[in-house]
Amino acid sequence: MNKKVLVVVGIIWGLVVVTGIAYFQMKKSSEQINIVELDKKENMVVEEGKVEKITLYTLSDKGDRLIKKEDEIPQYIKPKDKIRKITQLSIENLWKNKVLKTSQVEIGNIFITGDMAYIDVDANMLELKSENRKNLLAIYSIVNSVTEIGNIQKIKFLIDGREEEEGSFSKVYTRNTNI
Repeated sequence: MNKKVLVVVGIIWGLVVVTGIAYFQMKKSSEQINIVELDKKENMVVEEGKVEKITLYTLSDKGDRLIKKEDEIPQYIKPKDKIRKITQLSIENLWKNKVLKTSQVEIGNIFITGDMAYIDVDANMLELKSENRKNLLAIYSIVNSVTEIGNIQKIKFLIDGREEEEGSFSKVYTRNTNI
């Protein structure tokens, strides 16, 4: 009897080892299949081939006033995609005018509540935090450009998802073309 018990136990252990090895090999191969690298792409939905005219406000060469400039962008279906594109163009203009040290300001979420848009930007925008004329002009270049699209009357900037308690980004901005 002892030989029969040993043979049965040996067979059971053999099955356990074989199924265990098969399980771990299948698990390892499925992990390799499921790992997929996705490029970060903009999820903006546009009308193919259609463009629309927008008005951008940029700083003058002297940096003492805002000037209107016409531009074209793809026609976006969602208003927040349009706000994102206008904000990106405004930030690039601020970088070209040497107001910002980098054009690599990441725009996070954009929330629209009624006639107010919340624009979440990263900490690179904190260069405009101190309240002086040049920084206010820079902020109003974005605010005036975004409020040109209609339905948006007020802009509140968030820095990395948080409201600032002091400085330029603690305020809610409304359109001001007389600045």
